Amino acid sequence: MNYLGIFRYLPIFVNLVQSDFRRRYLGTYLGALWAFAAPLSTIAVLLFVFNVGFRSGQVSGVEFDVWLISGLIVWFYISDGIISGSNAITEYSFLVKKMQFMTELLPIVKVTSSLYVHLINSALLIALLLYKGHRPDIYWLQLPYYFISLYVFVLSVAMVASVIQVFIKDFQGVISILMQIGLWGTPVLWDAKMLPAKYQFLVTLNPVNYLVQGYREVFLFKGWFFEHPAKALYFWGVTAAMLLLGMLLFKKTKHEFADVL
Repeated sequence: MNYLGIFRYLPIFVNLVQSDFRRRYLGTYLGALWAFAAPLSTIAVLLFVFNVGFRSGQVSGVEFDVWLISGLIVWFYISDGIISGSNAITEYSFLVKKMQFMTELLPIVKVTSSLYVHLINSALLIALLLYKGHRPDIYWLQLPYYFISLYVFVLSVAMVASVIQVFIKDFQGVISILMQIGLWGTPVLWDAKMLPAKYQFLVTLNPVNYLVQGYREVFLFKGWFFEHPAKALYFWGVTAAMLLLGMLLFKKTKHEFADVL
């Protein structure tokens, strides 16, 4: 499959993304509010636990609430994009079975549909930062870089997971468990500096940490992505490998999808 041919399917792709978002949220009584109910409730509970229970004040000199939320919105998109993207082929099995269709589009549809919520969450974070006195500066200009990095990473994992899900029906449960492990294994809720020096390399090996810390560098710690070339190369190496693996899996197995589904 020539992936440049995806542009021929652009109108179909846009329509699928819009219909997927409407079907997930706008068909319910509360509509799109459901897209934010779970994340907001999670944030509220965590802020209460850490601020009231553990009396967390600041992390590396910044307010705990904006530090926490800036990491959580990244994780929310990763979790939602991978979980929904992994189910893309099975959910849209009618497209796979009944017509000639570029099945590689399906995980892209899911990951893009989830992006709507992430963009709104990011806007809400920016509003909170402005309310707390954080003003836009030159470091915010690199936000598109981290948007793209986050999107491509989630897509790369979703492509691999969506193919596996076709052949291993229980894989969705495995992904949910991995997402729970990933949340606690990534410095989203805790500061990486808490780890002893001999274990710091484990944080560096986690590509999600690159994204979480990237958002925090943009909004809070004022650092440039090109100041850490080794971390960037590692992240993009892992992401490219996952993306190539996903493309290879589609190429090798897509002709079997209709028979298995």
